[in-house]
Amino acid sequence: MSRFIRDLDEGGSEEITVVEMFQMAEFCQVFLTARHIKDGTDDEFIPLIERGKLDRMPKEVAEELDLMFSMAITELEKWGDNPKGFFEMLEKAEEDPVSEFIDRPEMRNALGNVIMRKLRIMRGLHDEDEAFEEAKKLLPTVRDRMHELVLGNVLQAMMALAEEVNKRGLDYKNLNDIVDAKVAMVDDRAIGFAATIKPEAQDIIEKKQKKEADKVKYDPAWG
Repeated sequence: MSRFIRDLDEGGSEEITVVEMFQMAEFCQVFLTARHIKDGTDDEFIPLIERGKLDRMPKEVAEELDLMFSMAITELEKWGDNPKGFFEMLEKAEEDPVSEFIDRPEMRNALGNVIMRKLRIMRGLHDEDEAFEEAKKLLPTVRDRMHELVLGNVLQAMMALAEEVNKRGLDYKNLNDIVDAKVAMVDDRAIGFAATIKPEAQDIIEKKQKKEADKVKYDPAWG
């Protein structure tokens, strides 16, 4: 995939570096690296996710990306009946579930690991101390980029899920017990997910829908 990068002044050079450095492959690499850190795997055995070859990613990447959509369900469960309150919370920074998610130790360490690996590949910085110092400079900006990407996926999932919840007449309460959402597709530009009703919740939903249908049918208030 080709890309035009505008030649800006020195003040914009860091942003260009971050955009070039941190794309979908690197985004996925952070999740995979965090998984290996949690499992205690040696850094040398973490597979490299290459741009243009996302179809070769280990399935563990999707399993870790699923956590974003679990977050979407949890937040929708809390805020589905008050979407305005959710956005006010984000705007006022009273609570930031995305920051809590990406600032966990394994994610933070994974982000630094990925930055240093990219510096070795893109800039030829093989000296560990030099790469570490440069990574520290880039970490805040790359972290903000990570936040932007995670938040975008969570918000998109929440909107799509809310539409289905309303269409099916479901309650936001206990949504985690009813709906399961998982990654279905990842390409260079986006992550797609699929949501399903959990089998154990299907009977409860069908009984509720039948009860509501009977109420409409026999309630005199409906004429």
